[in-house]
Amino acid sequence: MIRTYKCRVKLSSAGHERLGEIFSMSAELYNAGLESRIDCYKKTGEGRSLYDQYKELVQVRADLPEYEAVSSIVFRGVLSRLDKAYKRFFKHGGFPRWKRWRRWRTIEINDQCWRMLKKQGGKLVLKIKGLPRIEVKPSRELPPKALLKAIRITRKPLRTEVCLSYDLPTPETKPVTNPVGIDMGISKRLTLSDGETVEKREIDRKKLIRLQRSVSRKKKGSNNRRKAVSLLAKEWQRLTDKERDCLHRLTSEIARMYDFIAVEKLKTKNMLRNKHLARSISEQAWGKFITLLNEKAESAGVKMTEVDPGGTSQECSSCGATVKKDLSVRTHKCDCGYEADRDVNAAINILHRGLASIAGGNVTRMVGRMREKQADVGPVRPRTVYGCVN
Repeated sequence: MIRTYKCRVKLSSAGHERLGEIFSMSAELYNAGLESRIDCYKKTGEGRSLYDQYKELVQVRADLPEYEAVSSIVFRGVLSRLDKAYKRFFKHGGFPRWKRWRRWRTIEINDQCWRMLKKQGGKLVLKIKGLPRIEVKPSRELPPKALLKAIRITRKPLRTEVCLSYDLPTPETKPVTNPVGIDMGISKRLTLSDGETVEKREIDRKKLIRLQRSVSRKKKGSNNRRKAVSLLAKEWQRLTDKERDCLHRLTSEIARMYDFIAVEKLKTKNMLRNKHLARSISEQAWGKFITLLNEKAESAGVKMTEVDPGGTSQECSSCGATVKKDLSVRTHKCDCGYEADRDVNAAINILHRGLASIAGGNVTRMVGRMREKQADVGPVRPRTVYGCVN
């Protein structure tokens, strides 16, 4: 499995300037490669392959000394990025666009990465031909014997970061002894089948609104507008980093506590069409949560599955009967005598379906035992254990 470690870096002022020059050259090469593909198609009706453009790169580096001074692996990553954009175009649509030099902020290296990260005097240093000396400062220990597969250098509004991708062995899957189902919502971000809940994410938009108004008042193309845009981008970066840290801690805790996780397979794009709930849904970042939880579960050897959420709020988790209710009704009451919070009931049903997907022929027996145990314990009440407020 591939795992990426995000690290901060230490660069001199001259190093930042040099990195900016490399970004500008990368954008220029990307646009030249895109123009070459367009011209070739207009003249011959055929496209150009990635390896054809690799051959062109050899001639470009021979003619232009500034490109010759930089490792060819850096510019191969640029052409590879263009090739991926073309493949996405043929698969999903959306023709590749021209890149402005101000908006190019990433260098991707996918070849011979293990030769570039070295230890010097107790420090990790990234040494690439033509690039400045980059001192890497990881926040956690890097895997000592794993193979470094990719390096990504990114300039963000607040700082420059390096992402190191390692190929790690996949751990053995743990036996299922402590499973959990997770229901995702708006009033509560997460509700677990054992009654634990996670408070919804709330973004404090006062500073964002003030900075956005400041940008709107500035004249387009002016230096003052550029400065205002930079301040707005930095504030969004702070909120993004805070949210990502919250999700990392939350998903790590869930993967550590349970050995089987069942979640909803939501169609978020369809749900965002509801103009009344679109902002609330997007703020909860369900997609990011599922992605990180899947990575943490795989790293911990925990089985995770996604199930169809249809009818989980209407079905009784105790007897299996269907109890119709509107979204405004927050308590599930069944004729069998079972009463519970609506989201807890849904989370238990998600867990039942998740276990059914791996149990095979023993589905009915397993779910029946769980329902008998649930009836003995009594109704589950929600308990808030964690919150993320931005």
